[in-house]
Amino acid sequence: MSKRVKVLFCFLAVLLVCSGCYSPPEDAFDKDMRRVVFVSPQKELPVWLQAKAGFLDSAQDYGFQAEWLGSEDCDLDEMTRQISIAIAENVDAIVTCPLTPSVFDEVFSQAKEKGIPVIAVAVDASHPELRSAFISPDYQKIGHDQAVALHEAVGGEMKIGVIMSTFDSQNQIIQLEELKRYIQDLEGSEIVAYGQDFANPMTGMSVFSEMLEEHPEINAVFVTSGDAVSNYGKILAEKGLQDSIVLIGMDAVEENARAILEGEIYGVMDQDYYQMGYSSGEYAYKILNGETVPQTTFCDSMLVTAQNVQQVMDSKESEVS
Repeated sequence: MSKRVKVLFCFLAVLLVCSGCYSPPEDAFDKDMRRVVFVSPQKELPVWLQAKAGFLDSAQDYGFQAEWLGSEDCDLDEMTRQISIAIAENVDAIVTCPLTPSVFDEVFSQAKEKGIPVIAVAVDASHPELRSAFISPDYQKIGHDQAVALHEAVGGEMKIGVIMSTFDSQNQIIQLEELKRYIQDLEGSEIVAYGQDFANPMTGMSVFSEMLEEHPEINAVFVTSGDAVSNYGKILAEKGLQDSIVLIGMDAVEENARAILEGEIYGVMDQDYYQMGYSSGEYAYKILNGETVPQTTFCDSMLVTAQNVQQVMDSKESEVS
């Protein structure tokens, strides 16, 4: 091979690595173990770290190689890019949360064509045939329980502010529909404001502050995301509104638990992310071994308030440790 050809070859190799098309050598992975990739929307977010703990525990129990990947801030392009790479590398199974289902149709179809099972968690694929199983909290139940708890805590007519990550988040839409269904027969109760925090605590603070200024009649806040809940509690405390506005958000994580204990917010709806992570690994392994798994599995959920928050957090700490 001439020197010029060698240089050209090296240049092309570098391009492949930088473009993300390069696959690691086959000996980088244990050939005797199944390889299952979990692509998370927010791989360092506390609730997804709970899912990671469950996923890694299932890998240890069932004997497959687990890889934890994902984006930092719900970057759908990054998630689908990582799924595409996993497909090109011929992984054995893929677990992910398709936040906006239609965005994932192409990569899910590619996985299906190559015979790679896809396990959808928290948010379902746009078509059931695109995934092998769906594992999720029951968001209809969560939305209903959240609405009932909000009403009971307010104790009368509700003027409700709603905050979602985005208005097109499938699971949060389901929650919101349950709130609407619940209040339709409650005289004097209505939703007066909507906001999006885009899974960003700083954005959420601005959105929430503006909502409270424009709608001083709000006495109940229905939050379908968990990212900025503790910040909303701080705003209520700063304005002296924590006793006059009932806020129920999502996710029993350390910061939200602190806000509950300090009386800044009323509570959160807890989703069992550990169970979701564990079951996703278990199902992937069983599918790869020819076993049948349920098409849809609902994980546990519960209301967490000052009465049970310490017990819940102690339980989660033992799971993750």
